Amino acid sequence: GPGHNPITTTTTTMFSSQPAELSFDSPCRTVAPVTADRVDNRFLVGSWAIRRNPDELYACRFHPEVNELGIDATLPHPTGPVQSIACCPTDVTLVATSSLTQDHATLWKLPREIMEDAGGIRYDDDEDDEDGPHHHQHDPMSHDAAPKASMESVATLKSKSGKAITHIAWRQTESDGLSSPTGASSEGDVLTADQLGNVQRWDIEFEQATQVRNCPTPSQHFDLTAPPRVAWDPHTADAAAVTGPHNRVRIFDWRSDQSIPIGTVDQFSAHGRSAVLDLDYNPNKPYVLATSGADGLVKFWDLRSASQPTLVLRGGHSHWVPTVQYNPFHDQLVLSSSTDSFGNLWRVSSISSAPLVDSEPNADRRISSFEHSDSCYAATWAAADAWIYLTLGYEGKAVLHHVPSKEKYKILL
Repeated sequence: GPGHNPITTTTTTMFSSQPAELSFDSPCRTVAPVTADRVDNRFLVGSWAIRRNPDELYACRFHPEVNELGIDATLPHPTGPVQSIACCPTDVTLVATSSLTQDHATLWKLPREIMEDAGGIRYDDDEDDEDGPHHHQHDPMSHDAAPKASMESVATLKSKSGKAITHIAWRQTESDGLSSPTGASSEGDVLTADQLGNVQRWDIEFEQATQVRNCPTPSQHFDLTAPPRVAWDPHTADAAAVTGPHNRVRIFDWRSDQSIPIGTVDQFSAHGRSAVLDLDYNPNKPYVLATSGADGLVKFWDLRSASQPTLVLRGGHSHWVPTVQYNPFHDQLVLSSSTDSFGNLWRVSSISSAPLVDSEPNADRRISSFEHSDSCYAATWAAADAWIYLTLGYEGKAVLHHVPSKEKYKILL
C-alpha cells in the first residue's frame, strides 16, 4: 500500500546477528537438529497439541542469506504429542520420536526431497505479481501454507516395562572420534529411557531396531514430574548417564573389558531435594557432566568424585530447567531453557577444555537471554554451524539466535 517500505530482502544480511523467529499454530516442546546435514542448519520441531489431532513434526531450515528461519514441510505425527526427537547422525531421512501416549518409540523415514530441499525461503506471497505491493514480503511461509508430507514408520522400539519412552539419545558417531576399531562399540547407538527410569539400548541397522541391552531402574517410585533423560558419554564408547530417580544421576559402564576401571562414580545426588531434569557431557573434556534441575540451577560435575559440583550457575532461572546443552564444538558455551520462559546462553570458561586467558574476572556468566511468552521447554545447538542455536517456546514459536561475535572472538582468538 501507500508508504510501504520498499526494502528488499537482500539488505537483511546487515542484520544477521538478529534473532529469526518462526511461529507454528500449535504448542511445541521438543526440537532436535538434523545432525546428518553438515551444510544446512535444519531442525525438527515437535508439536504438543493436546486438543488437536494429529500432532506434527515441522521440518525447518535456516536461510543465512536472509537471516530467516523457514519451514520446508509439515509432517503429521500420528503417535501423539512429541515428547522426544532423535535424528540419525548419518542419514537425514531417519528420525526416532516418542510420545507419552505410547509404549514405544518409532523410527520414521522422512521424504528425501524435503530433508534435502536446498531451495530459497518460501514466502506466503511468492505467487503474487512481482510488481505488486508486497505486504508480507518479510513473513516466512506460515505453518498452514507449508507443504504437507507424510513419514513412513519403519520400526518400533518397544518399552520393556510397557511405560512410555520419555527420551531417545542417538550417539553422534560421526564427530566424536569413536570410529576407531579400538574405541568403537559393536553394540547399538540408540538409547531410550522410559517413565520409570529403565534404559534400553538399541542397534538400528538397515532400518530395523534390535534391543541389545536392558538396564532396569533401581526404583519403582519415580517422580513422574521429571521424565528421565539419558546421554551418551562422547569419550567412552560404552558409557552413558541417566537422570533419576528424583535427585540422582546414574552412570552406566557397558564396556566388555572392565579390567581397567572406568574411573567414574556409579551414581550421585545432583540437585539437593529437587529432581534432575536434564544432563549433558562435555564434548571436549572427559569426566565432565552438566546437569539441570527443578531448583532452577545448572551444575557441573567431575564424575571421578562428584561429591560437590565444580561450578553452579545461579540466578539464570526462577523455575525448572528442562534443558542443558553443551555447544558440540566449543565447551565454553552452554545453553539452558526453563519453564520460567527464558532460554539462556552461558559462558562457562573456567572449567572448560580451553579456559579464556583474559583479564575478565567473571569468566562464567550468562551472555544472553531470550524471553518467550510461555515455558521454554527446549533449546538446542545447530548441527552445521557452531555459532547458531534455537530456543522453542510452548506458545509455538521457534527462535534462532546467533552467538554474539564478541564471545565468538574470545573463543577463537
